[in-house]
Amino acid sequence: MEQGCQLIQTREGTRIYYRQRLPAHPKAVVMICHGYAEHSSFYVQFMEFLAEHDYGAYALDHRGHGHSEAERGHLDRFEVFLEDLDVFVDHVRELHPTQPLFMFGHSMGGLISFNYGILHPGKLQGQIFSGAALARPVGTEYIPTFLFKLLNVVLKRLRIRPKLSGKTTRNMAVRKISDGDSLVLRYATLGFFYQFACRGVAFAQEKAGRYQLPCLILHGTGDRLVPYQASQRIFAEIFSRDKTLKLYEGLYHELIHEPEREEVLADIVDWLERRVKFC
Repeated sequence: MEQGCQLIQTREGTRIYYRQRLPAHPKAVVMICHGYAEHSSFYVQFMEFLAEHDYGAYALDHRGHGHSEAERGHLDRFEVFLEDLDVFVDHVRELHPTQPLFMFGHSMGGLISFNYGILHPGKLQGQIFSGAALARPVGTEYIPTFLFKLLNVVLKRLRIRPKLSGKTTRNMAVRKISDGDSLVLRYATLGFFYQFACRGVAFAQEKAGRYQLPCLILHGTGDRLVPYQASQRIFAEIFSRDKTLKLYEGLYHELIHEPEREEVLADIVDWLERRVKFC
């Protein structure tokens, strides 16, 4: 297995960090988009699992997260995540000109991936969503849009610390690692959450009918951060003819870290295997 870490430069000059795990002969490639309060190292075991099944895996650190550049915990435009991701996708395509490209997005990364799929359906062969933030995250859902927008004007730089402890996964080992990781965002500005939870989510919900990629939507019914009903609603609204929704009874937000993760991982590989045959 080939391992490595690299930096790529976005169109406006920000350096974005990514890591890779590659088998000798990948049958396809999976690009991974992490969520808020994460970075690419959270996905190393998942990447190695994919490589063991002959899938190449690439995971980036979103700007302002992990090892990537840009101001930490602040965002002026949600669209910049999509622009960065487009540079990353084009880079991976240059490295793998003939292999099918898939994308895995978790939580905020699922929202970024979904919006990217709406805008650039021709660049991917399919997407997988895990606990995707396709609705307002818990704690923001009752803030009226007009008030959120007003607060973004007058208190854009107000720092907020979401209460995530104990809500992400029942896996105590993963929680301990996350709690001690100096690269994990503990705070973000109100402006960040306005761009993510208001503007990014609004785009996904308004444009869901345009989404047409093959997709696998996964969610735990015990998710305490993003309600699983968000995935049910999006599943009903998207235009895709090849779409699958699976709910895992009682599982928390981070499905690939839950005690039952082997079932989740098996479902992901099974879905990929069935699609690669026709690419």
